[in-house]
Amino acid sequence: MPSPYHREDALSYLHKCEQERAEGKTFNFLAVDGSNRILGSFGLMELDKAPGYGEIGYWVAKEARGKGVATRAVALLRDWAATEKGCELVELVIHQENGLSIRVAERTGFLDTGERRPAPRREGATALDHEVYAWRPA
Repeated sequence: MPSPYHREDALSYLHKCEQERAEGKTFNFLAVDGSNRILGSFGLMELDKAPGYGEIGYWVAKEARGKGVATRAVALLRDWAATEKGCELVELVIHQENGLSIRVAERTGFLDTGERRPAPRREGATALDHEVYAWRPA
């Protein structure tokens, strides 16, 4: 993510999401509360990487963390990926120091593969500091 994150960055991201959705590569969803405040953003992406493959990426607003938002949304998106998009392998690629996301992965049935990768979708990233968690439908 660019830092600082400006309006132009958000508009560029939304345009990219719209284009990738039209191409069937990515599907993005928002979690909102009863007052329509955004709690988080959740996406199924990389659907064009390999047949039956998808990756879930997400962020949760600071004030919504620790309330089960990510666990519920990741479980729903994981199941949707399998039933509606035919994913036979779904991955989460999580920074090794992101303990909250690692707990979400474990709570939603993803298993640590032992594989380490550089930051996904970050040009020039080389450090193997992201852990790969995988889930397959039963």
